[in-house]
Amino acid sequence: MTAKRKTQIFITVSAILVGLIHLFFPNLKIDAIFITLIIIAIIPWLEPLLKSVELPGGLKVEFQDFKKLEEEAIKAGLIKSDGKTEIKEITTTNSDTFSFIEIAEQNEELALVGFRIEIEKRLRSLADKYSIESNRYSVTRLIEALAKEEILTIAEKTSLLDIISTLNKASHGMEYDQRSANWVIENGPKILDSLDEKLEVRGGRISLGSTDEKAHWIDKSFDNCEWTTNYEWGESIKTHSDLWEKEMNRIYQSLLVKLKEPQKKKLIKTQSNWLNQIELEKDFIYSFEDLHLKIGSGGISASAMNFMNKIRERTLELEEVLNRLTD
Repeated sequence: MTAKRKTQIFITVSAILVGLIHLFFPNLKIDAIFITLIIIAIIPWLEPLLKSVELPGGLKVEFQDFKKLEEEAIKAGLIKSDGKTEIKEITTTNSDTFSFIEIAEQNEELALVGFRIEIEKRLRSLADKYSIESNRYSVTRLIEALAKEEILTIAEKTSLLDIISTLNKASHGMEYDQRSANWVIENGPKILDSLDEKLEVRGGRISLGSTDEKAHWIDKSFDNCEWTTNYEWGESIKTHSDLWEKEMNRIYQSLLVKLKEPQKKKLIKTQSNWLNQIELEKDFIYSFEDLHLKIGSGGISASAMNFMNKIRERTLELEEVLNRLTD
């Protein structure tokens, strides 16, 4: 019997008992204090059914709200919003990919623990990709470390910390109702898929690629930008150029840790030459004093995008070396 069903039975029985008391003792005085004590007594049983209870005098008791976690995850980009807000019934969709989904049908608590394990596995793999010693950290400290290196955004860090805090409670034996399992079914695969985007092994530069490869998260961010003016377009290009440059440097630093000495020396030399070449190209293009008059603001943005794509290609090339050649 689920927690929700037990609660429904308890409330029904309680209501019948109160009705019988009123029937047999019609002169019994019922005041605000009595009502408040009754409400306090049943509050622990209401959690599976309600989001909050407001007591006389304005005191409000909030229950765990998985919808809040979902909204945080959507804002962070860990979950892609599809415009749907309803909670779905448990199904076995994607159960072949994520075992905790199938488990949720029989054991909600175990499903939450399984979801936590899947998140931690990906976070530790992410740390290994960027040469962070994950065995030094608990999962919460690891999230902080990844955010400090800007591998996770502030929004991603906040969302993941809240999610892990909730899932930790499940691992300590706290009872979770049907909403918890539904939330895992609905959003767990989306969050894991978002983390997998950061771990994807992409080909196409030094090895064969695949049509099934996940898009890079910076590409997805750029594609999702909405702009109507050349100025807004230019600002988006600048923001994502900075993101590509930071990602390139993180991967470069990780390669320096993972490569053997002969390859490390060659990498340092090639990266230095590449950076010098980019600066020479920029210096040439932007040396024309009347550049804006000749190509306009749209042309300025187009040239900035050209340089962004050069950084993007170099980043993806280094990432492919990191993923393919340093195992």
